[in-house]
Amino acid sequence: MTRILHLSDPHFGAADPAIAAAFLERAAAMRPDLTLLSGDLTMRARRSELAAARDFVDRLPEPRLVIPGNHDIPLINHPIDRFFRSFRRYQETFGDELEPELVASGVHVVSMNSSRAFGFHADWSEGRLSKHQLTRMQEQFQNGPSDHCRVLVLHHPLLALQIPGRAVVKPLKELLETIEAARVDVVMCGHFHRSQIRATGLSGNWKSIISQAPTVCSTRLQGEPQGFHEINVTPERIEAVHHVYQQGAFAEAGSWAFARGENGWSDAPVAMSGTGGDPTYVADAPH
Repeated sequence: MTRILHLSDPHFGAADPAIAAAFLERAAAMRPDLTLLSGDLTMRARRSELAAARDFVDRLPEPRLVIPGNHDIPLINHPIDRFFRSFRRYQETFGDELEPELVASGVHVVSMNSSRAFGFHADWSEGRLSKHQLTRMQEQFQNGPSDHCRVLVLHHPLLALQIPGRAVVKPLKELLETIEAARVDVVMCGHFHRSQIRATGLSGNWKSIISQAPTVCSTRLQGEPQGFHEINVTPERIEAVHHVYQQGAFAEAGSWAFARGENGWSDAPVAMSGTGGDPTYVADAPH
């Protein structure tokens, strides 16, 4: 079994240091085989925020993969940095690669940078992908090890919420088509600060598991506590666990299981585990 920790949106600059420390303690105790962070490391890409984020990332269990989010681009009050060198501060802190790739512990991870500094649309925080990125992603998986679990990481979400002004990544249809063509097993993203875990697909040809993680330690909550996802992978079964922060520590809130078939992943029986409590603290049930 391969254990993956999926966390997102720590937002240093608006992070709770005690919760960040509690997560690092919990992560170390879990001894994952892989740690994936799906963007928004900072609030405003200030250098002090990036330094705090780097200290946090350096303490995450290895191997690890980190990508930027839309909050890791400077605001428009720094026009040169925003419009002409959008990710320079991030790259100075975390390295030049904005779309890292990783093969480890039977998992092939490909990432895409869905964040844009500006565009011909009203909300620049929305996620966008290019045709070139979609083609490159499919080629990376096709050229990778065929017997590994295929994991795609991006910042912006694929599963919508019934909240005005909260848009999924675009172009969604083309992304889902490419995910099916590449036979991606798990897609990991964040941005909404809400937990969702679901097996879905555009057609009946292939279904992937979508892991949309909540914020791991930010104070900017959207109706549920801080949390993260634990993804346990075997060739024929994947189990996902939603951990939430309550009463000074992280604990399990719910579990989901998926079985692999000819057309991808489908729901499998699993007993709910963990703390229970207020159902708003539990990830949306798969359907």
